[in-house]
Amino acid sequence: MPPGILARLAAGDFYNRRMLLGLWTSVRQLLLPAHCAACGASAPVERRLPLCERCGETLAKLIATEHCPLCGRNAGPYTSGPEGCYFCREYPVRFDAAVRVGPYEDPLRRLILRCKKERRAEIGQMLGRLLAERLALAPWADLVDVIVPVPLHWTRRLGRGFNQAEVLAHALARAICRKARRRLARVRPTPHQTGLPSSDRHENVRGAFAVRRGAAALEGKRVLLVDDVMTSGTTMDECTRALKKAGARDVYVAVVATADYDDPWA
Repeated sequence: MPPGILARLAAGDFYNRRMLLGLWTSVRQLLLPAHCAACGASAPVERRLPLCERCGETLAKLIATEHCPLCGRNAGPYTSGPEGCYFCREYPVRFDAAVRVGPYEDPLRRLILRCKKERRAEIGQMLGRLLAERLALAPWADLVDVIVPVPLHWTRRLGRGFNQAEVLAHALARAICRKARRRLARVRPTPHQTGLPSSDRHENVRGAFAVRRGAAALEGKRVLLVDDVMTSGTTMDECTRALKKAGARDVYVAVVATADYDDPWA
């Protein structure tokens, strides 16, 4: 490997890391047999998604489930509309609309956890492309000016090695010919939201996000905020507050999955 690449990697060059990660993924796919990214069973090499038949069929059913166009949670056509569903009418959200791939159930849940816990960025890229397909169905999809991933605090990013929301955002951005930008920073570390009641989730992330330098670039823009899972929506709300304070005109949300409060993994 040329020494210049090592120096740029040491300096934190995200794009070179992505280049090397993509190269390693391609080599691994050539050398290893194809296995389902969700359950580990063998999967045909020619499949567009590396899923076995059972997981592929289950995922297709999850993608087909109805969701509220405002908050992204489970909601049928008779329980939601332009003003939202029962949930977001009772607990209003700050963002303007949301899309998702599906509910936080297997095999989607397994894909998200493997991406995050096993540092499988190639799974994140696959999920980002799926999210782009769902986004294309939203009436506001063509209005998006810039894509912004939900940030990790630097201490958590250091421990995990990457931010899965950034992987999703860049894959999504490439699919829809937009730019993904690090416009937000998590200015203080926060405990995991998992298991916290709604009131504590709000307090946990209050003031945790701020817009990076160059906030003027957001003035009048329509921003797409990207993350892997949304449960209560408090993280997205706090990010939205920071973006709109910096001048963003609208903030839309795109997540791979929406989860219930009582899910122990959400």
